[in-house]
Amino acid sequence: MKLRNAVWCAVGGMTLFLNSCEENDVSVAEISELNCSQAVFSAEAVSGTSFTATATVPYTGGNGAAYDAGEAVASTGVTGLTATLAGGTLATGAGSAVFTLTGTPATEGTAVFEISVGGRSCSLSLPVKASAAGISTLEVKTAAPAATESVAYTGSFTLAYTGGNGGAYTASTVTSTGVEGLTATLAEGQLANGEGTLAYTLSGTPTSDGTAIFNISFGGKSCTVTVAVAAATSGTGQAASDTVKIAYSGTGATVSNGYADQGVSVAVSGADVVVTATGLSKEIVYLLSGTATKGSFKIYSDYKFNLTLQNLNLTNTAGPAINIQSGKKAAVSLPAGTASTLTDGATYASSSEDQKGTLFSEGQLVFTGTGALTVSGNNKHGIVSDDYISVSQATITVKSAAKDAIHANDYFSMDSGTLTLTASGDGIEVEEGYAQVSGGKITINSVGDGIKTSYSGTDATISPYIAVKGGTLNITTTGEKGNALKSKGYTAIGTAETLTLTVSGKGSKAIKTGSDLTISSGTLKLSTTGAAFYDTSDADIAAPAGINCDGNLVINGGTLVVSSTGAGAKGITVDGTSTVNGGNISITASGAKFTYLSALTSEAKGFKSDGAFIMTNGELNISATDDGLKSETSVTISNGTLNITKSTEGVEAPLITFEGGVSNIVSSDDGINATKGTVNGGTESNDGSHLYIKGGIVIVTGSDAIDSNGNITISGGTTIVCGPTNQPEEGVDFNGTFLINGGNVIIAGSNSMMTKAMGTASAQVGLYIKSGSQLPASSLLHIENASGTEMVTFKPKNAVYYFHFSNAAMAKNTQYKIYFGGAYSGGSFAGGSSGWGMYTGGTYSSSGATLKATTTTSASATVNTVTF
Repeated sequence: MKLRNAVWCAVGGMTLFLNSCEENDVSVAEISELNCSQAVFSAEAVSGTSFTATATVPYTGGNGAAYDAGEAVASTGVTGLTATLAGGTLATGAGSAVFTLTGTPATEGTAVFEISVGGRSCSLSLPVKASAAGISTLEVKTAAPAATESVAYTGSFTLAYTGGNGGAYTASTVTSTGVEGLTATLAEGQLANGEGTLAYTLSGTPTSDGTAIFNISFGGKSCTVTVAVAAATSGTGQAASDTVKIAYSGTGATVSNGYADQGVSVAVSGADVVVTATGLSKEIVYLLSGTATKGSFKIYSDYKFNLTLQNLNLTNTAGPAINIQSGKKAAVSLPAGTASTLTDGATYASSSEDQKGTLFSEGQLVFTGTGALTVSGNNKHGIVSDDYISVSQATITVKSAAKDAIHANDYFSMDSGTLTLTASGDGIEVEEGYAQVSGGKITINSVGDGIKTSYSGTDATISPYIAVKGGTLNITTTGEKGNALKSKGYTAIGTAETLTLTVSGKGSKAIKTGSDLTISSGTLKLSTTGAAFYDTSDADIAAPAGINCDGNLVINGGTLVVSSTGAGAKGITVDGTSTVNGGNISITASGAKFTYLSALTSEAKGFKSDGAFIMTNGELNISATDDGLKSETSVTISNGTLNITKSTEGVEAPLITFEGGVSNIVSSDDGINATKGTVNGGTESNDGSHLYIKGGIVIVTGSDAIDSNGNITISGGTTIVCGPTNQPEEGVDFNGTFLINGGNVIIAGSNSMMTKAMGTASAQVGLYIKSGSQLPASSLLHIENASGTEMVTFKPKNAVYYFHFSNAAMAKNTQYKIYFGGAYSGGSFAGGSSGWGMYTGGTYSSSGATLKATTTTSASATVNTVTF
């Protein structure tokens, strides 16, 4: 319907309505029917994947009038999308209206938009397919080159993913925000199984200078990509259609605000800028640049926004440099080639609002871009959010922080970029959530903890864990009880990179976790140099440790190097069960014993587990001043390599089982000690503990190389033992029974009447040999049968007298010869022991040897005592 401007007037007492033919026509767009059921979509929507498309919706009864672009309409059903009517002119009669659809569908199903054109409405239904493509992480691998305002642009960027499921994916596009006019397109393809890349092509013409932002979603994961857009001339360029520019200059600031009549007001007082943004449904970009030595930026916004820092140098001597009083997401963009600095004051002006650090936000903080940001926190924290903080690409340095360098409430995440943090408190603290690192590089120097998740409340929905899935960490802490990684919940480490964790404070731990710890990959270098001390608040000794795990520990792979040099410091301590399924682990606990009172001490132990210790694969190397490997419950070695090169007690537990692998144990006291501790009647009573050797190769040396306060049963594998010389100790000692029921066994000990033969109930034939003369360390013990078939050739570690020998080839009522001396050529020592042990793979020569005895085993008994 067309109307003309109405003119009312009074003529001779009559009121007349006249049409003014002089005025412009005012046209209202009208249609008869809008047909959503016949809409055509330009692309297919997939759950969890960025989507940009058009919906062409037919209508009838158009009146030919022009119409403006509409407001964004949010989807229902499947959320995460908006539909926006593009402006145009109606056909006269039948035609089509075009809507732009953008966003990321949250799930599969149907996204419904209640759209209107020309006074008519209908429900537009967009089918959303379930994504066949699944990934675990998504991050920027290669950035896009810079663009220039108003100049046609082509480029590309690459995203890297992990955890690909091999699924196929459709083509998708994402349009830029901030600087508009650019489109990123991903061609259809298929994921790799595991790691891979996604290549996006860029095209279009940037509408302004600034930063073009692409919020990418794929396979349920998201990341942000930025493209720096230079001005077309040497001037400041034109403001982007959705950008508010704020330029600081000395004691003032100038503002370019195209949204002044659309809900964005900017108040300027000197160099203090306050933005109030209300009623928005569009993400505005606030571009901050310039320098102010007494200035600030504060924003109130009821919609998410972008904060671009372009060579901004902002100091507020009386409060935060940037104060975000909005609970919505703030995407902080650092354009490529730019460097910004933020500094707060040592004291803040009083305020009823939160102001906890130099860059403070009530809502989420997401850092993107390849530029640099340097923060000095003189009052409290450097960067702080009462929600979450996420870092991608950016290079952020917190030069100093009176408390924490980065402080978040809900969680902290990082998938790329560089963080360099220095703090008098913690490097990164999360109060009520988790910390996850998937990529990038983090360097922390802190007095308190390096990375900490500190929640200790009762809300079961909060999980205060630490997960390192990628990236490089280099953390140094210097304060008392300062831990490099401290989690109130579980900790999981599975990076392909290196973690270097160095703690020097008294009672400090490189990794302290309140629940389980899992290490799957990566190179971990853990060092503690501080000493134990008596903590009066806990009324107990606080001992340093490379790892202190209050739950269960699982090591599946990677390289772990632990060095603890302070008095009373431990290598690894675990309250629960310890499981080693792989990896290469080296532990050095070289500190002296720490004594507070005679009954309150801390010893430098290598690996201590209150629960069971289980090793199924991998390599574990231990050097310790006190115990090498100790469990209050049990030790089971099923496979892998265990090397204890220095210890007082090598392996100690009530129940010890060797089932496979190679174990090489050196100690100054008991090499293997099965014990439940001192019981009534003294340690010479059978306390019920048990040592089982069922398989693998077990090589032991020590004062009592093998000592069980209970029982010993050998049923398989190879056991090679050498006790000391001229000490009142043995190669093997036991309070209960000692049975050899299988396996290959050679045990040598000193000249002591404490040495006892294996039990007569042993199932396998064996020899208990007592020599009146010493076998020197430079000589050999060789046993062969009457046909000259070698039973064993053994070189002791030191001079010995007594031997236990048995293997499956031994038989009853059979003659054997026992030699001291001779020579062995070729071959090597079983289990790879160095300088002594059981020879294998070579040839023995009796030339120069002494035949000490020729004996025939009993026709009925399995234990045969031979004396010479």
